[in-house]
Amino acid sequence: MTRLLITFLLAFVAGYLVNEHTGSDHVTRAVHSIEDTARTVRTDHVALEGHLARRERRDQMMFLTFERVLDLIEKDVAHQQRLADN
Repeated sequence: MTRLLITFLLAFVAGYLVNEHTGSDHVTRAVHSIEDTARTVRTDHVALEGHLARRERRDQMMFLTFERVLDLIEKDVAHQQRLADN
């Protein structure tokens, strides 16, 4: 019985050691897949131009809105002064 237990234990240890050295390395595989992905990425110039155009339109809209708010504030202040003068 002891021989059988020792045999199983040795077989388990041998199998574990062999599997450790012959199995794939998960970290190395992940690093290589990231490197492969980085090499295949191309710059999409059309998308970049669209993004820049949207950003410029957004900035123009923000300035237009800011000017409208300032105009409304100036009108409100002028209206309040007229009411105070009467």
